[in-house]
Amino acid sequence: MNRPTLPAGTRDNPAPTTPDTVPAGCSWFTDPDGALCLSPGCMARIQDPEAQCLCDTLTSRLDMLTEKLRKLEEQQRYAETWWQTLTAVVLEHLDGRAIHNETCTRTGR
Repeated sequence: MNRPTLPAGTRDNPAPTTPDTVPAGCSWFTDPDGALCLSPGCMARIQDPEAQCLCDTLTSRLDMLTEKLRKLEEQQRYAETWWQTLTAVVLEHLDGRAIHNETCTRTGR
């Protein structure tokens, strides 16, 4: 079930909700009966509702690491393509077998 995105509520300005719209992550909200509730999204708030929320910090770290992983995967794809092309060119060269054998000798393979 897709839940609508609600603005994060604060203790002083909780987000109004219905049973189907309880916000994810650290957010204060009022339940349909009007009770003030906390939806904890980080370990700090799970352990202490008054602790500083770490969701933004964790989200930004996840975004940074996700982007770093994407860049590393892109570099790996480029390196694999380059290596496969270089190998094909060397092996097609008149001295390709000799170059290959010398490379194996120098690298200890």
